[in-house]
Amino acid sequence: MIEPELARRFIEQVTQFTEYNINIMDENGVIIASRDPGRIGTYHEVADRIVKGTGDVIVIRDDRMFPGVLPGINMAIMHEGRKEGVVGVTGDPDKIRDVAMITRMAMEAMLKYEKQQESIRLRRSRKEHFINLLTQVEFASPTEIRGIARQLEYEESLVRVPILCRIKSFDTDPGAASRKGLDDRNGRNDRNGRNDSSSDPSFPPHSDLQQVVDALRRGKGHHSQDLSFILDETHILVFKTIRADSRHSFVDYRREIGDYLEYILRWLRERKTAAVFYIGTLQNSFSQYYYAYRHCKWLESHVGEPGEIEFFMDHLKEYFRTLVPRQELQRVFHVCETMLDKSTAKQFSEMTAALEETNYNLTKAAQMLYVHKNTLVYRYNKMKDFLGIDPLESSQDRTFLELLHLYLKK
Repeated sequence: MIEPELARRFIEQVTQFTEYNINIMDENGVIIASRDPGRIGTYHEVADRIVKGTGDVIVIRDDRMFPGVLPGINMAIMHEGRKEGVVGVTGDPDKIRDVAMITRMAMEAMLKYEKQQESIRLRRSRKEHFINLLTQVEFASPTEIRGIARQLEYEESLVRVPILCRIKSFDTDPGAASRKGLDDRNGRNDRNGRNDSSSDPSFPPHSDLQQVVDALRRGKGHHSQDLSFILDETHILVFKTIRADSRHSFVDYRREIGDYLEYILRWLRERKTAAVFYIGTLQNSFSQYYYAYRHCKWLESHVGEPGEIEFFMDHLKEYFRTLVPRQELQRVFHVCETMLDKSTAKQFSEMTAALEETNYNLTKAAQMLYVHKNTLVYRYNKMKDFLGIDPLESSQDRTFLELLHLYLKK
């Protein structure tokens, strides 16, 4: 997986030495960095084909071959035999071949270096290696994970939920990322099960982020079995234990998380520091922590205006929609798209978004769109007549409209 920030920095560096347009696409065929900012976040069909296909290179000589894809050369970005993404260089393929090859080599070298540095940082201790296996290795050996967990005295059967904290406005210590990620066992637990690392002479000097970690550990219900780590200059990850027994239902975990974060939120506000806490999915198997962490990362990248606390379970519909391949949507809705002019398609899409947001309440949707209700009713009836559906009356028609909206957005 190529991090967007790495791709952005690469584009900034490379474009100093060439005038060709360069795009970097991730493993889903989405442009994550480009010399043309307007293309970031858009789908690139050729890149998707490369990642999912057997070939490593696709040369485009005619822009009619793939709609929206200009002539050029697109090559897989490889790391340890795996396709991590695609780099594309726009231009006459016969003239840019050498540029494309050098660009790919440079990206692969940068990616390799970054991953090596990350590995060095995260494997300085057994604890860091443990969190690396849980969050960075999709198919890590369960035997290895459980072996390290036993050495660290972490119980696998406990229910935990990942909490990813992103500091939005904090003058972080540049050296924080190079220091150790620290879990709760670096310090001593008091009689309430909380961690008191400040009294440990082996504890590293406090950075700004370390102070946040310490404040988290002072929260209500912090337990010695909680795992907390500094990931980088702006992120902290906690795998928080959740009570889940006959006396405590799963439905109460939101309140438990709220109580746990109450202190740190107040502490941050007092210091005029903005932060977001992304809450992933409940897990009781170390092998599933990787995906629970990815759920937090998905929230971070897809929730446009997050509150202080965002729960993954509140965004399930949007999450599963992102898993639908564009090719499948195209096979269903391509004809609908060709029959809609751009203005009508945009109008249908905006109306659908407002209806979804307001649970298909016409009055509230009209207010959201800043139009009179009668105007919205007119547009709605126009859509009904064109598509032959009535989402207000049929859940199946709602599904059809929402998937069409998803296709038009992509």
